[in-house]
Amino acid sequence: MRSLPILASLFLLLVPSASGQSLFSFGIKGGVPLTDAFSDTTTNAVDFVEHSFSNSKGYVIGPTAELRLPFGFSVEADALYRPLSLVTDTTLVPSPTIHYSTDISSWEFPILGKYHFLHTPLVRPYVEAGPIFRAAGSAGSYLSNKGFAMGAGVDVKLLVVHVAPEIRYSRWGGDAAGVPGVFTPPSNLNQAEFLIGLSF
Repeated sequence: MRSLPILASLFLLLVPSASGQSLFSFGIKGGVPLTDAFSDTTTNAVDFVEHSFSNSKGYVIGPTAELRLPFGFSVEADALYRPLSLVTDTTLVPSPTIHYSTDISSWEFPILGKYHFLHTPLVRPYVEAGPIFRAAGSAGSYLSNKGFAMGAGVDVKLLVVHVAPEIRYSRWGGDAAGVPGVFTPPSNLNQAEFLIGLSF
């Protein structure tokens, strides 16, 4: 029974009563990548040329949730779907070039600690940082599945909706070693995205 007063005190400490905000917020986040998913790479041999690159930057979209903490801190967790566009042009001299294009499904799961500046009721700039994880389709199974993300944005309250545009940078770990003799297009380890979150 002694633990009940302690738990109640911790709960009251976590509730941001001063701002009148609820403890949790949920919504959707979407945007556009500013960088290509794969590096533009050309491999040359005596009678063989292979060129790989991203055909388009695509889009990012998925649900987001945030736990608000005291003193301007919060924790955000996202589940973002991002198709990774890959084009490979293979030339075996003297045969014509074989053009292959595919979209690799990819889910990114950032868990970010956030700090909000200027604790005004309507506008609150913020910075964020934390680990990011990825699950890619079979064609991208060699891609790094973890990295580090950081970003900055502004949380604007419009009636009951929070609109939060931001720029996010992700640094992924190195790709896994491919199968010997099989070309695995290297990913771009440095990624940047422009995102807009809508939450309630």
